[in-house]
Amino acid sequence: MPRTLVQRDAELAMLDLRLGQVRAGAGAVIVVDGPAGIGKSSLLAAAGSRAAASGLRVLTAWGGPLEHDAGWGIARQLFAPLWQSREWDALVMGAAAPARRALDADLAAPAPTGDAMHAAAHGLTWLTCGLAARSGTVLVVDDVHWADAPSLRWLGQLSRRLAGLPLGILCAVRSGEPPAEPDLLAELLAAAGPPVRPAALRPDAVRLILRERLPAAGPEFVLACHAATAGNPFLLGALLGHLAAEGLAPNGDVAARIGRLGDFSADPIAVAAAVAAPRSAGPIRDFGPEQVGRAVERQLARMPAGAAELARAFTVLGRGALLRHARDLSGCDHERAVLLADRLRVAGLLTGGADGYRLVHPLVAGAIYGGLPPGERALWHARAARLLTRERADPETVALHLLRTEPAGEASTVSALSTAADRAWRRGAPQNAATFLRRALAEPPAGTDDEAELRGRLGLLAAEQVQPQACRLLADAVDHATDPDQRARISLAGARALGLAGYADEALRLCRTVLDHPAGADPELLDRLEAELVADAWLDATEAADARERTARAAASALPLWNVHRGHLATIEGRPAREALALLRSVTDVESDSLLATFVKFGLVAAEDLDTVRALCDALIEQARPRGWMTALAHGSFIRAHALVQAGRVREAVTDARFAFEFKLANSPAPGVVWALFPLVDALVEADEPAAAQAALVAAGMTGAAAAPAPGSLPGTAAEPQPGKLRTAMFLERRARLHLARHRPADAHADLTAAAASWHALGVRHPGLASWRVDDSLALTALGDPPAARRRAEEHLGLAARLGLPGPRGAGLRALARTVAPAEAIPLLTQAAHLLAGSPVRLEYARILVDLGAAMRRTNQRAAAREPLTQALDLADRGGMRLIAARARQELLAAGGRPRRAVVTGPGALTPSEHRVAVLAALGHTNREIADQLFVTRRTVETHLTHAFQKLAVTSRAQLATSLPGALTATS
Repeated sequence: MPRTLVQRDAELAMLDLRLGQVRAGAGAVIVVDGPAGIGKSSLLAAAGSRAAASGLRVLTAWGGPLEHDAGWGIARQLFAPLWQSREWDALVMGAAAPARRALDADLAAPAPTGDAMHAAAHGLTWLTCGLAARSGTVLVVDDVHWADAPSLRWLGQLSRRLAGLPLGILCAVRSGEPPAEPDLLAELLAAAGPPVRPAALRPDAVRLILRERLPAAGPEFVLACHAATAGNPFLLGALLGHLAAEGLAPNGDVAARIGRLGDFSADPIAVAAAVAAPRSAGPIRDFGPEQVGRAVERQLARMPAGAAELARAFTVLGRGALLRHARDLSGCDHERAVLLADRLRVAGLLTGGADGYRLVHPLVAGAIYGGLPPGERALWHARAARLLTRERADPETVALHLLRTEPAGEASTVSALSTAADRAWRRGAPQNAATFLRRALAEPPAGTDDEAELRGRLGLLAAEQVQPQACRLLADAVDHATDPDQRARISLAGARALGLAGYADEALRLCRTVLDHPAGADPELLDRLEAELVADAWLDATEAADARERTARAAASALPLWNVHRGHLATIEGRPAREALALLRSVTDVESDSLLATFVKFGLVAAEDLDTVRALCDALIEQARPRGWMTALAHGSFIRAHALVQAGRVREAVTDARFAFEFKLANSPAPGVVWALFPLVDALVEADEPAAAQAALVAAGMTGAAAAPAPGSLPGTAAEPQPGKLRTAMFLERRARLHLARHRPADAHADLTAAAASWHALGVRHPGLASWRVDDSLALTALGDPPAARRRAEEHLGLAARLGLPGPRGAGLRALARTVAPAEAIPLLTQAAHLLAGSPVRLEYARILVDLGAAMRRTNQRAAAREPLTQALDLADRGGMRLIAARARQELLAAGGRPRRAVVTGPGALTPSEHRVAVLAALGHTNREIADQLFVTRRTVETHLTHAFQKLAVTSRAQLATSLPGALTATS
């Protein structure tokens, strides 16, 4: 490269401006974009130096073709300087602790399916935010288009958290070259402003550079160099380096020879080779990679023996290679390697020192590497892998070379790649782990059972990343297995992973592959597999009959898992709730990596055991949160939100449900999104936020009517909602409630009719789980059809009587009361209120109290009406049930009461986020601890606390406890 950075004042000024904004707290992604050799790396280095001089902490990394397959390679480079620092232990605490997983495989503890990746990214995000909170920080990533997938995904996530932080991401991208991970790179670049694009050098800039390097150069020589290199700084540097090496003077004769290159300046080595050619040589045309390689070989051939081999060794080992490794790989002695490295430096091909060497530019590295025939290249990598294995290098580093070898049926290669895959998987780099496994399969393994094991692990990785090919990979693994127990184990693990990923139909097929041919497998293993099959079968009306039959056949099974299905069957059949409760409470410790755990919690909600459900979810969330297990955290949050809505704790439910929905929207196929969507819509409707509920429907693409799967659609990507699915029935009921809140009874009736069809097909008669009749009664009343509305309410009450739970009975009485005159409604609603007075289902209780007060007012019992209405208003305000609160307030006014105004102060005025932050602060958590728990920045916590202090009229954290006593009791 030219020694002087010239004609870059404008670019440096722009970078200084943007980095100054970062230093002032305006986080940003800054991109330097341009073709190879234009000087992006020089600009990044200069900008980084200036940023460090201005007080910013600067961490650097680079991408490369070899390093692309090194999971978390960019992240590890960025944070390597901090590992031995005194502040390191303080940095990787709290929410940042899971960053250790990405940076050191030996610290990667086991994580639930899919959560290693999320945990690592989450930890790195908070580690970086913690750094920025201590001092302004810039992450400088050169050649980010070659970054590894996990690091690039993390940088994209980090780019969404930069607001309000003195944190910048400064990266260089080569234009005109397809990136290794186009989608992930696009996500990162989308967060950037206009790129900084260094321009080609003008002739006057070339003259300045030549004046420093070749003072005797005249105008003709300057113009020839500019024309030959098209103003590309790297090409110019390579040309000048060659002239110096060859001892060529900057005279007219050499200028004429350079001038022949004006149209062929694609590569520095091409320039150098052509300048050295005799005068009679013709012009270089169509200069491509093959010709570049030949030119490099000619240059190396003129150097001392062994230089070419050493250069190739450095190229194969990749950037940062140690001299002793290149020495051993090239086969020369140490003294010779030192001297040859000096010669390569003088020739402008190599740079670096004791900390590691690299070829001077990716163009040079690519030319040398591309000059090796594929077979010879593979042999170089095989020798590199053996060398690094002897040195006990990191298994993933060894595997990077094994990826580039020719399959040879070597058991050691399969073992090394398998070990590397395990480490990458534990560290949260599933894509890289899958790459290692695919190469191991190509070796191939010695036996079919070993191959089945590898295929099974590859399928689990694909399921972890919710990729449809997981289904095929796992089925192939089962087909390849010859040992019956191995077939059953792969099928069970695969079915659980597919079920949690949202591919229930494929999980069913995988289970049946083994259960239809079970000979020789362990009976208990088969029993577990069948229990898993039934969990997926309950979700689909076309499979429900098989689920019932298998559950009946398992009556003699001693496996506790079957109590989940017995409890679920008792629930959907609407039998007395005590039957389901006894069964489900006996299996609350079922494995969390199975759908069975979800069935337990949903069954307990249906049985109104909300405290147990919240305790189970709390335990899962408290385990998942500090470890960064985002999938588990989202799962626990959406189920807890489902229970919290029924408990009337809507404010908290909104926070949980929104987090779960946003996570699943970004990471799950359509079925997973629907499961998270229905509690969010439910909570937002009760929070009187219909516009937000509608926005969630739009984001999920769920604003239309129920539809059949689209022809040719992939699993889980069919048009939603699909008839006959459990998730569809639950979702349609919630969307209908949104329609009712928006005074659209006809749309509500249509959704409830569709929901009823799915409930019927699924065989569900539980009037609390399938509560569509109550809402449809309300819709029919609004549509002017009281007789039909009354029939719906009576049907519901008939089912509720057998069930014996206060919630469904109270809801049915409330619906029935809407179909009669106010005087007849009062005894019905009074009975309902007595039923629910001690029930945990506070949402339904508040609804009943409002209806009771309204009925009393309409019969001119205005004074008596004020008591239930005031009670309803208090309940609603405490729990954030703003839809009910608004109606209670309106009815109180009509009854002559003096309700407090719509709260703009006090606990009821807090938004869900403000309330959660205030509660945690009142419990003694610091701002950092709150930020860690809620996955927000400290500035966000400070903003919420400021608003909470204003609304609660307090001035200190100590006063929060007296302002939120009920919330603190519920939380603790």
